[in-house]
Amino acid sequence: MTIANQIVIESVEGKEKQLKEALNDLVASSLPEKGCQKFEFYQLYNRATSFFIIEIWKSEKRYNGHLESASYVKQMSIINPLIASTQTHNLKLTQCLTKLGLKEEKK
Repeated sequence: MTIANQIVIESVEGKEKQLKEALNDLVASSLPEKGCQKFEFYQLYNRATSFFIIEIWKSEKRYNGHLESASYVKQMSIINPLIASTQTHNLKLTQCLTKLGLKEEKK
């Protein structure tokens, strides 16, 4: 089953630049991972402290492998102190995303 998440992140005040750099590094290292279909990082125009990530993984196994990788664990040890709050929203893929070439795996 495909895993899709939207992660809303609020930076610690004054740490926006550091968090942005660290999250850009996370995106760059996650995209080439096996099973990563999409990993996008955004910053809100009108709130410099607010960011969000959209990530789509081919399977739960690949997603869990990403979360357990040494690279991810190390990056999160840098990122976590820069985060004031975070919310993760699990997403269900829609027909619109399927048209972009992202398809559910057959069971």
